[in-house]
Amino acid sequence: MKTRRFGLSLVLLLFSVILFGCRSSDGPAEFLYREADVKTVRIQLTESFPVGASAVVQGTVSEACAQVDEIRQDYISSTSTFVLTLTTRRPVEEPCIQGVTPFEAIVPLAVERLHAGVYTVVANGVTASFRLEVDNMAPIR
Repeated sequence: MKTRRFGLSLVLLLFSVILFGCRSSDGPAEFLYREADVKTVRIQLTESFPVGASAVVQGTVSEACAQVDEIRQDYISSTSTFVLTLTTRRPVEEPCIQGVTPFEAIVPLAVERLHAGVYTVVANGVTASFRLEVDNMAPIR
């Protein structure tokens, strides 16, 4: 009798986990996220000191209702590389017309306190580079 009750309890526990444990408490996903299709990257440097730098990233999204959602910037000091990851999002439930829509994003680069040298920017696999002619250290006041 104890074995049967234990077996029934185990079955109910497994059923509960399957039924309720696999559901998200947030409900279904509202957006579909993808990596942006980057076509070009160019670097703009300011003529001030310390120097400012921005990556001008151009690309396309393949659906009219998609837009650039997030731009993440990481810096890898061992290779002097800025890695930009651009993602897009579109509503899951909304019908979306297929069509190429261009975008442009201007991303300020964290170049403060970098030494003189050549730096690389990679945005979703597309590469550009720039040179800092002098150490980019702001004078102490």
